[in-house]
Amino acid sequence: MIDETIAASLRKLEDVIGVTFAEKELLLSAITHRSYLNEHKEATWSHNERLEFLGDAIINFYVTEKLYEEFEELQEGKLTQLRASLVSRSFLNSLGEKMGLSKKIILGKGESTLNNSITGNVVEAIVGAVFLDSGLESAKNFLDNYYLKEILKLEPSKETRDPKSQLQELLQKKGCKLPTYLAVDHGPVKRDKRFKVTCKLEDLGIKASGIGKNRKIAEQVAAKSALNLLFRDE
Repeated sequence: MIDETIAASLRKLEDVIGVTFAEKELLLSAITHRSYLNEHKEATWSHNERLEFLGDAIINFYVTEKLYEEFEELQEGKLTQLRASLVSRSFLNSLGEKMGLSKKIILGKGESTLNNSITGNVVEAIVGAVFLDSGLESAKNFLDNYYLKEILKLEPSKETRDPKSQLQELLQKKGCKLPTYLAVDHGPVKRDKRFKVTCKLEDLGIKASGIGKNRKIAEQVAAKSALNLLFRDE
């Protein structure tokens, strides 16, 4: 049984996100972090990790479908890059901030939404909750409110982030270790080919190399090569 104080807070949240739940406890679970339940064993609802798992899959499906429909001219590799940017931790966190979720999340003492993915995880959990409460079309309609404008603003011919940032974000999304870069300096005589860098993705068994006049350029080239290998295999 949800007490009236919590129920009133949930009604306000429903107004903000534009969804009314038949099963209020689903929404309550979606905004509850594990840390709160670790301290409040008497709570009758669950934390959001299972809903997050479900919502993550729905968002990936939704974004994939929208990109497929919107960009008929793009091949798989570029579509995969665009999808990675739209389901990234930073993007989901930004959606959560737009919804004002960081102030609505139920956390344990000492837990914070700063410099982590908690807010973005709650976005995923809410999507999972909407799906369970009222079905896939309702979940897609909910996502339309936040994604359609962002998808229409995409310019696939322009890359907004450097390859190292793209690679790091993609690996974080996959739950993989971050890449390591090993540089070899061939000396000034090599000029534009002075540095050779090997980019290693340990969890995926991938190695890629890049050459440049300085280490920074060589690392970016190596990261781009690693991205191309990743997108080729997906």
